Amino acid sequence: YRCRLESPTSIGRSGVSQIYHLHVVEGEGFNILHELFPHLKDKLLNEYNISSYSLKNEAEFVTNGNLLNQNLTEDIEWIGIGRFTLEIFLRKELLIQLIVDQSANIVQGVKYRLKQNTGSPLLDIYGNFIVDCTGRNTPSTKWLKESFNLTIPTVQIHFGSGYVTFIGERFKTGDPSLDSKPIICSNGNIPVNNIGCYITPIRTIKTNGENSLETLSTITVTCVNSEYPPNDSYENLLEWTKEHLDSELNSILKLTKVWSPLIPYRRAINDRKYVELLGKSWPQNYILLGDVVYAFNPQYGQGITYAARHAKELSKIFNENCHKLEDFSYIFNQRASAISKECWLISTANDWKTPTLKLIKTDKNGKIQTYERGNGSGTTKHPKVRMPLMIKFLQWYNYWFFRCASKSGQLSTDFFACCQSILQSIYIDETNHVLTSLLYGTKSLLLFI
Repeated sequence: YRCRLESPTSIGRSGVSQIYHLHVVEGEGFNILHELFPHLKDKLLNEYNISSYSLKNEAEFVTNGNLLNQNLTEDIEWIGIGRFTLEIFLRKELLIQLIVDQSANIVQGVKYRLKQNTGSPLLDIYGNFIVDCTGRNTPSTKWLKESFNLTIPTVQIHFGSGYVTFIGERFKTGDPSLDSKPIICSNGNIPVNNIGCYITPIRTIKTNGENSLETLSTITVTCVNSEYPPNDSYENLLEWTKEHLDSELNSILKLTKVWSPLIPYRRAINDRKYVELLGKSWPQNYILLGDVVYAFNPQYGQGITYAARHAKELSKIFNENCHKLEDFSYIFNQRASAISKECWLISTANDWKTPTLKLIKTDKNGKIQTYERGNGSGTTKHPKVRMPLMIKFLQWYNYWFFRCASKSGQLSTDFFACCQSILQSIYIDETNHVLTSLLYGTKSLLLFI
């Protein structure tokens, strides 16, 4: 999501890491947090290495051209902290448990309590139907194990994915064919070339630069097979891309003015939870939605679409008006599995080409088995990965499809038109309907977001 600021030169919400966003908690809000978490300030200062500042002596606070803090009669403390640091602290301070009825196999709600105040009463929140949207790092797997002794079968594919993202202003290269294309996407060709690059515009700007294209872009250099691009300096990144990207991309990057830090990310994996395999033993009124169930390789841009399709399917179940509430989770898990399988095949087919791929399986009994490919020497400490026949077929099919599409204007047009119509139907036609159905389709719906 992006905000449209009055200043055309402002980066604003660029769509990259949230460290670019400015988050402010006013004094009253901080006091409420401190009341809820009495050790908040001391722990932040002593354990998380944050700093406090003097608003009177170490700040310049200007509003509508007026310097507001030059005549303060008393000093005011300003605590500088990253949004994610505060979130991590709050997660660690809260004790969260499910409220369950094991005999009826249902989840009734959740309990909250400060870990510090072990003698304080728990705050209970109840709902007739509970949707967990807390993301890939959800504690739901732990809750389900503790409350129902359920282990969700999972498959993880580690393929050494990583990328460096930054915001840059593009300048003319002298090649009109490049300068006229604000959007450039290249995802490499695994395993021959494991490096890719994506350039997407986020805002037009007005500058005095003669050769500026007057566009701010989010630029991402991606990799698989753990061939990570450097992020210590832009000069080193350019030296690295000379060996891994083509001359056209290098000519663009060489003439790009960097507007932000170089932000690395190296934890992307394919992670699928097979909740449908647990059948009727799954809690009757509790579902996992979106990347709680399946986290994707972000390069394919399926995450939001996948969650929207889940929400659409749940909305459809509500609107059919022929199911008992206690059957919803079982029905949803079975239907959602088809969506998960489709997205899983799309996302993983190319990732399976990675030379150092690692596969980790966990069955419903909690047994973990790891498989991996060699790193060039052919030797591994785990059994070798065996590629599924369907993945082999999809790799063959994709190879010839994209070769044909590159030669056929009609085929490539149909491909992009198909992608666009799918996205439009999910994002535009269904979004309001889905959210309305989720929020008002039952008497009491509890969402964890």
